[in-house]
Order: sequence, then C-alpha cells, then structure tokens
Amino acid sequence: MTILRWIFRLVVALVVLGAAAVLGARFHDGPLGPLPGGPLASGSVVAEPVADWSFAADVPEIELQLDSQSKSRTTWILVHEGRAYIPCSTEFPPGKTWHKSALKDGRSTLRIAGKRYPVTLQKVDDPVVLSRVRDVATRKYPRRPGGEVWLFQVTSRSSGSR
Repeated sequence: MTILRWIFRLVVALVVLGAAAVLGARFHDGPLGPLPGGPLASGSVVAEPVADWSFAADVPEIELQLDSQSKSRTTWILVHEGRAYIPCSTEFPPGKTWHKSALKDGRSTLRIAGKRYPVTLQKVDDPVVLSRVRDVATRKYPRRPGGEVWLFQVTSRSSGSR
C-alpha cells in the first residue's frame, strides 16, 4: 500500500511539473524546445527585405510566430535556390492548428540566430516546387514525421508593413 501511495505521489508530481512547464513556456520569449512559447520579443528586427535566404540553409530549427497569434513555436526551415520554405506536418504533433491560421493571415515573424525577420507565409501548391523542396527536406531531415505535409513559402516584408 505504501508503494502505491509513493507511485501516486510521483505521478501527481510529474503531472504538476509538466503542467508548470507548459504554462511557464507561454510567458517565455519564444518556444522552449518543443513547447510553444510566448511572443518573439528579443533580437534585433531585420528591417531590410531578404532576397536570398541561403544563410539559413544549414540552420536546423528556427522560431516562428504568426502575427495573429501571441504564441511562438519551433519549426524547420528549408532553402532551395535562395528561397525559404517552412514545412508543416498536419498530423504531428496532434492538435496543431497554426498552419490553418497561416492560410488566413500569413504575416509572421521568424527568429533565426537571434534576429527577427518579418515575413509572409504562403502555402505552396505547385507540384514542381513541392517535389524540388521535398528533395531538400529529405537530405536535410532524413527522419520526418509521416502524414500530410504542407509547405509555406517565406516572403520577406519590411518591418513596418502589415
């Protein structure tokens, strides 16, 4: 009986710690690993539009915040021929909805290496582009989640434009 009580207390403590981590991440400047975080607040804003995203080709993960949301997330970035793309699995993790919000309003901020880039995300439906970028994704991220993957093209915008 005593062992069961200790196991129960341990489980309760782990649940409380997990809930505290998730709640605490919402107030953090950006995501905490896989946990969504608060708005991207720190880092200098790159005001000049970016024409060539090649500098991000070897960056494994970036931070993304939709302007219409007050939370940020960690995501991947792909670069093909100087253009940047954000892939999004529609099935993993379960409950993800940012990709649907980006369809309605793609205005976003990316934080790459401590700098914030105002951008617009637009879903790519062109099969030729999807095929080429899929090849880049396969090389950069050999282990990918299954299911449907949407691809958003990143277009730079000046920091003052809405």
